Amino acid sequence: MRIRLLPVWAITVATILNGCSENGSQSPVIEVTPRDHVMTVKGRGELMSAESIPVSLPDGVVMYFNIAWMIPEYSEVSEGQVVARFDDTDVENQRAFTELAVINNDLQLSNFERGNLIDRAVIDQESERVEAETLIARNFTEVDPRLFSQNEIIDALGDLDYLSVEESYYHWQADTHAQRSQADRDRILSNRSSSELQLQKQNSALSLMELRSPVDGTFIYAETPWGQKLSKGQQVFAGRPVGVIPVKGKVKARIYVAEVDAVGLAIGQRVSLRIDTAVDRTHDAVVKSVSPVAVPKDRDDPQKYFVIDADLSSVDDDVMRVGSSIDAIITTQTLQEVLLAPQQSVFFRNSQAYVQKVTGGQRIEVPVELGTRSANIVVITAGIAPGDLISLAPQINNAS
Repeated sequence: MRIRLLPVWAITVATILNGCSENGSQSPVIEVTPRDHVMTVKGRGELMSAESIPVSLPDGVVMYFNIAWMIPEYSEVSEGQVVARFDDTDVENQRAFTELAVINNDLQLSNFERGNLIDRAVIDQESERVEAETLIARNFTEVDPRLFSQNEIIDALGDLDYLSVEESYYHWQADTHAQRSQADRDRILSNRSSSELQLQKQNSALSLMELRSPVDGTFIYAETPWGQKLSKGQQVFAGRPVGVIPVKGKVKARIYVAEVDAVGLAIGQRVSLRIDTAVDRTHDAVVKSVSPVAVPKDRDDPQKYFVIDADLSSVDDDVMRVGSSIDAIITTQTLQEVLLAPQQSVFFRNSQAYVQKVTGGQRIEVPVELGTRSANIVVITAGIAPGDLISLAPQINNAS
């Protein structure tokens, strides 16, 4: 904050003057003079890859994997090197159950085919029996009433009707046996096919228990949807990246600015970066994006930050490594010949801004108009003149 405080003697005189006010209180004052000022916002962040190659599980296997081991983050890896291993215990257990299901389906199919042959033989045999009995019954329906009683004749006719119905039933059984058998066979084969597909998927999953790097580079852990880095014991689904390999020369800065300090941030503003591993040098960048809302960096930390991505003007591979921590100063506005006052010297009443101007040892509330402001300083565009003294600790009543 480029505000010139009064010399010690001047503040002392001002304090004495304030002591003579009707309230009898004392407070420091400052003299407001036109000055040039650069408004800045400070942040903390890290260098990130602007372009990277994902190290992902194939998306053809619809299941999740438990991470058992990962190579340390920021390790230099070569193409084909193992970067992660997954726990195969669950997959092996599932595979064993699936193999039993396939064997069980084969056994069901074998038993069905055997039972199907027996059922067909029974139908054919019963059909032949009914035909023979029908033939005999027909021969005895034409009987001489003089030789057989009326009841015997009625029984013979009833037997013939029953045999006729039974004969129709077995003909239906024979005609529909193939269709009914095929439906049951298709059901068993469908279950077997489902088990085989599941077994193929599990065999494919077992072949993916080791994940290898597709290219040479630096391996960086991927993040969960909540912004946390993946680690041992966590689950990852097929198709999701486990890590990334940054493309060399493609680096950007990610800056976190506390919500209370994020005043005046906009795309296109100039950024000055200092890398922790090379504090003797600064690097220029330009704000590319600003998050619309402040969000926590960590689920366990309630502090909220605005997230800023900045493009570097040039990339130095010797010092700019992905993951390096950085300090950032963002220039939000450059002001010339303006009247500046600390935020603490301004108060509001009914939405109107005021300062207390000190004149002749008396405090006078003066309405002012405000311009650009930051977290701790504000530009006064009207209401006071250069050289005026204003109180740093105004005595106010009914102010907002």
